[in-house]
Amino acid sequence: MLDQDRWSRLTEEERKAERHRAIKRGQNRRRARRMRENGPRDSYTLLQIGERDGWRCVICHSTVNREFKAPDPCSPSVHHLVEIVAGGTDTLDNIALAHRFCNSDSYAWGPKTPAEARQRLADRVLHGKHGPGRRDRVPDAGADALADDITRASEGG
Repeated sequence: MLDQDRWSRLTEEERKAERHRAIKRGQNRRRARRMRENGPRDSYTLLQIGERDGWRCVICHSTVNREFKAPDPCSPSVHHLVEIVAGGTDTLDNIALAHRFCNSDSYAWGPKTPAEARQRLADRVLHGKHGPGRRDRVPDAGADALADDITRASEGG
């Protein structure tokens, strides 16, 4: 955190951002401590996990495009099969590839069938995150095509 003199010179918006950063630092420290306490950790990259899993999302079973980057909901992320907070380890046998949105959505709202997860991901691609008029937004052609690809994905391949 900042000293009192620097804090007093910040605008309200800057103070809000600094509080948010302080909260995130605390969360990251707690997560790192839990990971150390849960046992061994393996070294891996997102590319290695994607290649191993055939660039398929473990949650919705549709293709994960490695070209997407965060914060895009379709960007690749590492999903812990047994969550770190539930005592899971950060090892290769406990991680899998998932879309960023599928990963966070499954953690926040619980498990879903692959079809339900694909539908929620397609909805996010089409209509964006949240806010007034979310359903009234007109998606561009690229979002339409991507949502169609996601919803048509079959579970087997």
